[in-house]
Amino acid sequence: MPIFLKLKKRKDFVRAAKSGVAIPTHTIVLQAVLRNDENIKCARIGYTTTKKIGKAVIRNRSRRRLRAAAALFFEKLALKNADYVLIARYNTADADFQEICRDLQYGIKKLNRQLNGEENHVQPDNQAPVSAVD
Repeated sequence: MPIFLKLKKRKDFVRAAKSGVAIPTHTIVLQAVLRNDENIKCARIGYTTTKKIGKAVIRNRSRRRLRAAAALFFEKLALKNADYVLIARYNTADADFQEICRDLQYGIKKLNRQLNGEENHVQPDNQAPVSAVD
């Protein structure tokens, strides 16, 4: 059985969306935010499926597939002091399960690098900035 907690309160989902980092993939959008809470010693995960992706059957199937993929990889890859939100996209219910797993692994690894500050999007000083006029 995987050892991670679920996000249940709306404020946690909103905090991940507002002040966190987001990575869109082909089948999932991943959001994550670091937390300062010392009481919780493991990662937390939440799932979101909106009415935009389809009716209840499609939303439930998408959520089940996200939970199954997270059960396989989340515990090994997730940071212990972070909250993650997995958002289903329009093709999550119909996509190949291996593709969902691949997207989840890629997204979590990329989120972890960004949360740890390993990826800088600052242009090096030796390059001249490019403008639209040129």
